[in-house]
Amino acid sequence: YYGLCTWLDFNVGRILDTLESEGLKDDTTVVYTSDHGDNVGARGLWGKSNLYQESTAIPLIVSGPEVPSGVCETPVSLIDLSCTIADHFNTSIESAAGSRSLYSIADEPVESNRPVFSEYHAAGSVSGAYMLRRGRWKYHHYVGFDPELFDLEADPEETTNLASDPATLDIVEIMHEALLRICDPKQTDAQAFEDQAELVRRFGGRKAAFKTGAPAATPTPEFLN
Repeated sequence: YYGLCTWLDFNVGRILDTLESEGLKDDTTVVYTSDHGDNVGARGLWGKSNLYQESTAIPLIVSGPEVPSGVCETPVSLIDLSCTIADHFNTSIESAAGSRSLYSIADEPVESNRPVFSEYHAAGSVSGAYMLRRGRWKYHHYVGFDPELFDLEADPEETTNLASDPATLDIVEIMHEALLRICDPKQTDAQAFEDQAELVRRFGGRKAAFKTGAPAATPTPEFLN
């Protein structure tokens, strides 16, 4: 964890130093974030591809001449960035239902129960996985498997699944109904598998797809000297 924080601080620092040296710091807004976290050994896992906090929680830092210092306690997601970028340039964009500009969210009172949604259908997944966070509750729905419910206030490490606890069955129902208002898990899962199958067909079949190998990560940008 220390290594990840050091890497984050180092790269943010390099970006800001470069902007300052080029005379761009006073009129440039920087958004620093990531597509996912990593388990880094938690639960015996080293990687991502799951719905636990280590994988789904990510850094999201916005810095700029008109961005006040502070921490926004309202839950947000990467989907909100689409509205934020449009808002930054005084325009609008067609975006997912419920997404909002981070500027607006930060200017308003804390909304701790704001829902945050994530889903996973990629490598290592035998069926769709969906996460919904609302306040203290975090709900995981897996197509074809039992769900998970965690109380992040009492159990921030997500070690106790409360989905089958009689005392929290009403919470499971509330969270599941909220998920259904976002998507149809089975239909979305089926669509994901259809899209993946079509991609394999475009590669020329399963054997041909395996021969392509894993694509390299996006290269880091060159810093100005």
